[in-house]
Amino acid sequence: MVVENYKGFVMMNAKNYFLLGAERDDLIQEGMIGLLKAIRAYDTEKAASFKTFATICVKRQIITAIKKANSNKNKALNTSIGIENENKETNREIEYFRGLKSYQSYNPEELALSKEQMNGLRNYLERKLSPLETSVFRYMVKGYPYKEIAEKMGEKVKAVDNAIQRIKRKSELWLDTYKGLS
Repeated sequence: MVVENYKGFVMMNAKNYFLLGAERDDLIQEGMIGLLKAIRAYDTEKAASFKTFATICVKRQIITAIKKANSNKNKALNTSIGIENENKETNREIEYFRGLKSYQSYNPEELALSKEQMNGLRNYLERKLSPLETSVFRYMVKGYPYKEIAEKMGEKVKAVDNAIQRIKRKSELWLDTYKGLS
């Protein structure tokens, strides 16, 4: 019941963050994990209300996920190419991992195409983003939420929100054009 009541709340918090290469649902899922942690850890003896405590837990979970994704700690594991051999156990294990949604193995061609796509997006954004949007985008990529971006830039939160919406629209335009070329 609590989870259903707070689902909209988690979605509102998740929309304040951006994770390159992830979908909004991924951040909502992280927020829901934070909510579940809040439910388990909430102490009625403390002065904070549940909503205040849940807000902190949800935001911290999302920020932790963003920081983890932006770190290069597991880059070698995440971009490695599986080696197959004739051992039946190994082949069975590889087939198992292929069935998992989170397991991805890239071949050199896919890596080159991904790099080309990222360079194309970078070049497009350098040409199309205003100076304000460029600054906001740099903070977004680092995982800062709207309010912190606004504080760091000395801008109003609404101005940052508007810039992010324009960045998203421009990125979607590029992606639609890119998909049309392939």
